[in-house]
Amino acid sequence: MRGMKGLAISTAALLAIVSTTLVQQTSAFGYMTDYNGTLCNGFIDYKVWLPDNVTVQNIEDELIKQGVQELTALVDPCKSTFLSYACSVAFPRPVITGQTNSYNVLFACQSSCQAVHQACTADLTFLNMTNLLPDCKAPIPGTEQFPNGPYDHQLDNSCNAVPFQSSNTTCATPMTECVSPFVEDLVFKATGGAQNTDDAYCGCGCCLPCPQPNAFYKPEILDQGFFITDILKAVSAGLALVLALSYVVLPDKLQHPSNLILFAALATAIFGAAVAPSFGNPRRIQCAANGVSTATSYNNNLCTIQGAWLLFGAIATTAWLSIVIVNLHLHTVWNSSWLSKRAWLTHLIGWAVPAAFAAIAVITNSIGWNNSNMCMATQETSNALLFIPLGVIMIPSILLHFTTFFHIIKVTLQAENSETVSHSTLSSGRAARISHRRHVMNAIRIQWRAAVLAFVVASSVLIYWAFYLVEGAKTDMSWMSTWQLCIFTKAGDQEQCADMFTKGHVPDFAFMMVAEGLVSTTGLWVFLLFFKQSLIMEWKEYISGWICCGGRRHRKRQENQFYVI
Repeated sequence: MRGMKGLAISTAALLAIVSTTLVQQTSAFGYMTDYNGTLCNGFIDYKVWLPDNVTVQNIEDELIKQGVQELTALVDPCKSTFLSYACSVAFPRPVITGQTNSYNVLFACQSSCQAVHQACTADLTFLNMTNLLPDCKAPIPGTEQFPNGPYDHQLDNSCNAVPFQSSNTTCATPMTECVSPFVEDLVFKATGGAQNTDDAYCGCGCCLPCPQPNAFYKPEILDQGFFITDILKAVSAGLALVLALSYVVLPDKLQHPSNLILFAALATAIFGAAVAPSFGNPRRIQCAANGVSTATSYNNNLCTIQGAWLLFGAIATTAWLSIVIVNLHLHTVWNSSWLSKRAWLTHLIGWAVPAAFAAIAVITNSIGWNNSNMCMATQETSNALLFIPLGVIMIPSILLHFTTFFHIIKVTLQAENSETVSHSTLSSGRAARISHRRHVMNAIRIQWRAAVLAFVVASSVLIYWAFYLVEGAKTDMSWMSTWQLCIFTKAGDQEQCADMFTKGHVPDFAFMMVAEGLVSTTGLWVFLLFFKQSLIMEWKEYISGWICCGGRRHRKRQENQFYVI
């Protein structure tokens, strides 16, 4: 911390010294020349004004003597903003007036000074050095030496606007140590500082390795949490596959409506099995081969495969579970077997539509890794390719389920009025309440599996969607430079710096685990709901039939067994 404070003092002093020295000399005749230095390389894209007998190298030598290279200990966006402002002060911009040897000299911008405040206030507050922020309301130091000076910071349409860009590739002094969780940038080292492994996550010889979110939480807590959800996905996939095999092997399960459960279980198994490419080693789908860049369709084929697999499985699972609910509504409310005669429609919705969205994601390179341990549609395309299709499929089926439930209650209450029941020992009011309760409980007994199924589908989709809407909206990265200062100045370890600066800016861990946990247990719920005791009895009968009768002994199941518990 003490060393960083010295850095800030020398940097502030240098701006005042260079500005004053330069302005004093440009009060005499000067000249316009190309910028051929190194410190402001990447920032200055214009011809600069220099005093007579002064070169760019002279000015940069003075900057180095005053300690400008120590700016590399700061981090973006503060570092780049500070360098941009410093370069605009150190190298004024001459503008030809049309007269021989006559130039208008443009000075630093008011907006550039304000940008330093916006980008560096948090960092300097962390360093207890806010007094070193430039005074944007005061005249630019040294401009009193010019005719009619001093001059205030200029408006944007008449000032020396030096374009802002990342200083990662204009590093004056590489980092001597990469403090954990940062790692050494091997590309930067191999190219002598000419290139970074990834400009977004590397600078001055150090990189924040992939997956970057791991650095903003307690060490290994994300890996541990996602490993648990991976196990849940694998178990759910296995149980759903057992259910699907049961409906394939056992008699009378391949006809309508039992085959709907088969397809729902199969889709759920496919969805859960999408964890396979990342199970045990999520970084192989989270990261590019360089270990720093995050995975996309462009740099990680395994990520593309998993993302398409996950999209297909998620939409197919929601579609088939919704079809089960819709078919129950048609049978119960309308006494209709409409879907049994239109199997092509169910397969179109259950398989073709999910395949189409997965194909679109692959073709448009819209798959990448976000905040979880699996690849899926990118943040920008997740609504169009995943959540909106899920909502369009799920919401109507949930509404239909409610109408089915209310229909059953209505019918049972109507049947109550036609019953002839003796209530000689009960008051009419109490007898009515008992009868009402009995019929309502009967409706719940018939519909509870569908009700739980609807709840599981709705809660899984809506909570996961809410997680992406709420937590995905946390795009403000202004806190990150202060977090990096905390790491590099060793003011705290990874966990301590995260507690100080990342809370409220990164996805909430508990919310993340709840969302992941719900979608990870879909197969488990489907198994628990549909692997009923009657199915166990059928397995026993099937096995005993093979043992004693060569598989010829079984009871024919009635269709209503699918609907009534």
